[in-house]
Amino acid sequence: MKPSQGTGAEPDLQSSPSDVVLDARLTLRQLDLFVAAAEHGSFAAAAQHAYVTPNAVASAVGELESVLGATLAVRRRARGLTLTPSGVRLLDGARDLLRQASELRLTIGEHDGEPVGPVAVGCYSTLAPTVVPELWARLAERHPGVELSVTEGTTDELVARLAVGELDVVIAYEVALPTELEVRPLYEAQPRVVLSAEHRLAGEEAVDVRDLADEPLILLDLPPSGANTLELLRRRGVRPQVAHRTTNIELVRSLVGRNLGYGVQFQRAAVQTSAEGRRLVTLPITPEPRAERVVVAWPHRLALTSRAQAVVELAREVLAGTPAG
Repeated sequence: MKPSQGTGAEPDLQSSPSDVVLDARLTLRQLDLFVAAAEHGSFAAAAQHAYVTPNAVASAVGELESVLGATLAVRRRARGLTLTPSGVRLLDGARDLLRQASELRLTIGEHDGEPVGPVAVGCYSTLAPTVVPELWARLAERHPGVELSVTEGTTDELVARLAVGELDVVIAYEVALPTELEVRPLYEAQPRVVLSAEHRLAGEEAVDVRDLADEPLILLDLPPSGANTLELLRRRGVRPQVAHRTTNIELVRSLVGRNLGYGVQFQRAAVQTSAEGRRLVTLPITPEPRAERVVVAWPHRLALTSRAQAVVELAREVLAGTPAG
């Protein structure tokens, strides 16, 4: 599908992606279907996502190309479509405009300034059990019109989803976040040793990790926790004997509960038992290591919506008293 030859030279989409859509012949529906095609890689997949026919998606993209005088995508039979440089630049502008249109609709629907609408929060997996329930409950009381959704994952996974607009904000350890994100502190998490209640050091008030140097480590290897744990031990001169690596914090606690090794965790659990019901103890590390700051973050270039800002402010309020470890 070729662009119209009567529209003149291809527009410069590089300087300001949003400028290219300021044309009365363009519609939000066309942009929505173009974004769907770009994200799903074919007209057929985009049509299934948008509940329309593939011809409707192809027609919307063709209309955009005609108005803009630029080829936005190269179609290849059985290989889907590939965006041209113009298409890549338009994609950012289209996403921005669709977000603005959605936000305008939600803002008009607000009553007496009370935020309404969806907020997508990403939360680092091990933080979620202690962070999400309190935030969710308090948000329902304070801002019942806000629809909270939570995605768990590693820091890298959450940052990637934040970058493409799938998440509004993320809650994670600051240490692993890109420096270009805007961050607000929530609380500090102090690393602690997790032992079986039967361990020889279980009765101590604090543990020097050098006393565990010859014992197996059950490592929570969920980035960035694994690297942080190994770095903490390295600074103390300990070369750990890693007996098992897992991304499941409950498996760490279960193996420790059977006295098969020790663990290190940055979140204090309210229940000091493993999933099997075996007693655990979590003890401070001596000398006390540096605490890791937990923050809420979002892209610096994007202004938060009123409802996302409400979630950030509430998170800072209700999580400020979270125990350090």
